[in-house]
Amino acid sequence: MPRPSSFRAALAGLLTLGLAWGWALAPASALAPAEEGDPLLVHIDSITPVLPRNGDVEITGTVTNASEETFTRINLHAFSSQAPILDAANLAISATIDPGIFVGERVTVPGTFDTVDELAPGESQTFSDSVPVELLGIPDEAGVYWIGIHAIGDTPTVPRDAVADGRARTFIPAKPRGGEAVETSIILPVRGRVWYAADGSLGGSDRWARRLAEGGSLDGVLDMAESAGSTPYTWLVDPAVLHAIARLTGGNVPRGLGPDTSVPGQEPATEEPPADGEESASPSETLTPSPTGADEDAGTADDELVAAAQEWFERFNALVDAQSQPLLTLPYGDIDVSAAVRHDSARYDQAVARSAQIMGALSLPSQPAVSPVDGHLSPEALARVTPDTVVLLEDTAFFEVSDTPTSVVQLLGHDVVVTSSGAEAGGPGPTASNDPLALRQRLLSEAALRLAADDPAPLVVTLPTVWRGEDATRFFDELDQPWLDAVPFDDVADGEPTIVPDETLAYTDTDVGDELSAASFSAATRATDAAAVLEDVLSLQTTIETQVRDEVLVTLSQQHRPRPRIAVAAARRTEDAVRDELAKVRVEAPTAVTLSSDNGRLPATLVNGLDQPVTVKVVATTDGELTLTGGGVRELGPQARSVVRFEASTSQAGIHPVRLAVTTEDGTPLGSVAELPIRAARVSALIWIVMAAGALVLFGMIGYRLPRQVRARRAERAEAERAEAERAEAERAEAERAEADAASALPHLEPRHP
Repeated sequence: MPRPSSFRAALAGLLTLGLAWGWALAPASALAPAEEGDPLLVHIDSITPVLPRNGDVEITGTVTNASEETFTRINLHAFSSQAPILDAANLAISATIDPGIFVGERVTVPGTFDTVDELAPGESQTFSDSVPVELLGIPDEAGVYWIGIHAIGDTPTVPRDAVADGRARTFIPAKPRGGEAVETSIILPVRGRVWYAADGSLGGSDRWARRLAEGGSLDGVLDMAESAGSTPYTWLVDPAVLHAIARLTGGNVPRGLGPDTSVPGQEPATEEPPADGEESASPSETLTPSPTGADEDAGTADDELVAAAQEWFERFNALVDAQSQPLLTLPYGDIDVSAAVRHDSARYDQAVARSAQIMGALSLPSQPAVSPVDGHLSPEALARVTPDTVVLLEDTAFFEVSDTPTSVVQLLGHDVVVTSSGAEAGGPGPTASNDPLALRQRLLSEAALRLAADDPAPLVVTLPTVWRGEDATRFFDELDQPWLDAVPFDDVADGEPTIVPDETLAYTDTDVGDELSAASFSAATRATDAAAVLEDVLSLQTTIETQVRDEVLVTLSQQHRPRPRIAVAAARRTEDAVRDELAKVRVEAPTAVTLSSDNGRLPATLVNGLDQPVTVKVVATTDGELTLTGGGVRELGPQARSVVRFEASTSQAGIHPVRLAVTTEDGTPLGSVAELPIRAARVSALIWIVMAAGALVLFGMIGYRLPRQVRARRAERAEAERAEAERAEAERAEAERAEADAASALPHLEPRHP
């Protein structure tokens, strides 16, 4: 169970070297080298779980033609090893060897293998082999043996030879002797990466649709739980995943700035309870606080995805109700606990508290738990978790310790349940290690080896989170064995712990290097700081801080260790989105102001571009030679504007820079700034006297000269009128003379008499 000692590791290496040497001496006809991309893909769908002492071993499966040529006369031969694997260390090494290395002879006796007559490219066919156990050549010895299928066929270009065209392998334990049974506790996890988009809605709707659809990973874990029957198991859940699915049931609405309806005085309008037969509230409506202030029609989830999420919750709740034990509950977002304790321990506390809130809102029984994905936890983190938290660590997280008959150890003041890294690693390739059947066979093999070694420690196994969909139900098939006693997790966790030295915990520099860095936590802090400012600005109490905290906690998940930069970018998107909201509350001011005296006014305008009321103020800063007073706290309604007037005063002439910034009531800047120069043109009293004297002289001269100018103008006008009259009289006289002269020039005519 614990990490093998150097002696055991060396011994395992020598044994493996010996096996490899034996394989190297195997006849060429028995070798089945793993070609690069086998043309035939073989998958074992079912197998007799335990090697019987007599009778047949039944193997069924499928063979698929992945090449571009048609295969004919494909024989599906079973093979097995003749030497047992005797301990967990060698079993772990065996699981990693190349699929093409010889491990045992094929069974070619007619009637023991199936044949596929023809298989065109892309086609699949089922097969079924029934092999008498005595033909496998397996000795009647305790231990674990290789078993698998080799596919050999003909193509038009490559004739049949001894090299396998496809293969699949797994382990099979010999049936343990005696009446002892090993206790086994199986843990089913619901965990995975969760993303939020820039608008606060759940990101990756298509990905969630695939996970919830038939054959998806989330659907598969429910299929597996439903197939367990009476076999006990325990849930290990990340509430962030449950929260995400709950949001999908409500349409996946984006982030909202509306009031928190759970606060007294901010309750929504009273609604009548649903009548008999009407649907009850969806999981998204039971969450506290719920995402409010967003348009419900703005959700990104389509009707099909909403229905899939609702169906998933119905099935999950039914499975939980059927159990009598609480769900092991991870910190929200499956946070990287070791990194959080190292860089920002408050995030761990927030994640634990948020998990409790989500589980309570969903009415799910919960037990706080810490279970790192890699099975390792730093000493500082182990010392930090609360005593009521269940801690699960792999056996590889410890240096060699003495026997632990209960699989529970105690160190650093905390009990730790030790899980089996071997059983969790799954089966050998080329089959996927997390294939349900491969995992089942590995678990049975690990349990059989414990019985063979007289190790009474219970076997605790945390299963993977990703399944082969339709194969998920096969895990519990044939798991019910008389020598394997499946028990609830609580039965193991309540065992008497073995006290071990604190230095037994193995956490190396490599483990530290794998943690999320300080950059991830800094990005999260900037986003939540911006949300805190926005919450202070909004006049009504909202859930914006909780919404943003949820969004950034999932970026601190240990699921992001392989690609931390993507998580940091997600936190930055959230921060940018919140700051964009803050920027909608802005100040507008003139481009410049000139003072003509010691004092003057500076007008500015506050603008609220949000759909919610805000409470802010404008803070003015100057160069110290100009004083600005006024402003004060302002409450603005949605989409409102308000004029803010400042009184400016200075004793120094010149240009003074002024900076106006919008802040919260406490003076925290929102980001909007207006900068302008104020020109002060202060004039002395002497200048005012000189200007007044000049004005007096000006108006005096006007009073002195204006009458004279009037009289002169009148005299000029009278003279002009007299001259005009004389001119007119002269013209009249001249006209009369002209008429007289004309008359005198005519001849004198006498009258004529008849």
